[in-house]
Amino acid sequence: MDGDDMRLEPSPSADPFAALRDAASAAARNLGLEADVQQVSAEHWQRVLAAVAARSRLRGLDLPEGWQEMLAEQMGRQ
Repeated sequence: MDGDDMRLEPSPSADPFAALRDAASAAARNLGLEADVQQVSAEHWQRVLAAVAARSRLRGLDLPEGWQEMLAEQMGRQ
């Protein structure tokens, strides 16, 4: 898979973080991480966050303040 497989589109759903969760999962797969996002190392999680942020910028989406912590919580990370 390449980076083009990671989609980050505004979601019409009531859950504004659904697209970010999907992007984080896709980023982990694209980075070749075998573990669930909840179980990847802190270093790999930072790479996932960087990929999500980069994709957001490419799509022209503004991420809210503290999005990294909110996403980590929603993804089951400590």
